[in-house]
Amino acid sequence: MKKKRSTFPAATRSGRNALQLAGSTLLLLSLAACATKGKAVRGMSPDDRQFLSEVRYVITKKESKLFKSTPPAERAQFIDEFWKVRDPDPSTAENEFRDEYYRRIDEANRLFREGSAGWLSDRGRIFILLGEPDRRDTYPSGYSFYEPPVEIWLYGMFPIIFVDSGREGIYKLDPTSARRLSMINVAQMQLKPKGIERKARLFDFTLTFRATGPGSAVLVMEVPYRVTNLIQDDASGAYRTQLKLAVSVSDGEGKKVLEQEETRPLSVSPDMLADLGKDLVLEFAIELPAGGYTALVVLENSADGSQARREIQFKL
Repeated sequence: MKKKRSTFPAATRSGRNALQLAGSTLLLLSLAACATKGKAVRGMSPDDRQFLSEVRYVITKKESKLFKSTPPAERAQFIDEFWKVRDPDPSTAENEFRDEYYRRIDEANRLFREGSAGWLSDRGRIFILLGEPDRRDTYPSGYSFYEPPVEIWLYGMFPIIFVDSGREGIYKLDPTSARRLSMINVAQMQLKPKGIERKARLFDFTLTFRATGPGSAVLVMEVPYRVTNLIQDDASGAYRTQLKLAVSVSDGEGKKVLEQEETRPLSVSPDMLADLGKDLVLEFAIELPAGGYTALVVLENSADGSQARREIQFKL
């Protein structure tokens, strides 16, 4: 058995604490599913796809879902917020966490050349999340003549083992090490970043009345797109929801003379998202005898169950 103790270049030690605050706490999720690929992701711009790929090790599931549902025009602001919440010292112009994260990606690509990008390898992933180990022992010929090459990285008292089972220079994380990583994760849960938290959009709409002829009128509902949560369709890439419309009309004595429910589909193509400052206009036609009435309109967004109601009085 030949054992070789090696270390990473001294430069890789810099900034370790900045990224250590979050890296290992997200490790279990990263090992299970490093990237969230799908049709919705492929429908994004190249820059958005690149961001989502690069931050696969530190983005939370909630943030990933939020990023995909964010209109393209607002994603640059999302990315800015994503790094700001991880900045260990917001009082400075530098973001040590972001700088160290990308430095480790570059270093992993240099150190681990295993047929693909080094940062996507098992050793690259651990290096990025946990930083340089306190000690790195390599066994190019295995523990014995008949065993595959092995590397052991020590983080304090915790050994992380990589094995080149195929003797092809491709080192995979040993299953027992994955369990040890869970211990590191639990030990540092208190350091887990909360990630981006956004206040819920308050679903709302305006209600107006427009007479269209004797005994007929239209109730006009204007719903701002910016308060309407949308879900991206995996097949088409369009952003969709359904607005459930319930209209109840009472006469001057409070007696209900009209009650009706409908579902109005809403679909917005990715190209249209730049116009989300505009309002969605819904109309509901009414035909009743001459007189005074009160209409109660309830709108519910099926994407998140949010609901709003408005009342208006009118005369025919």
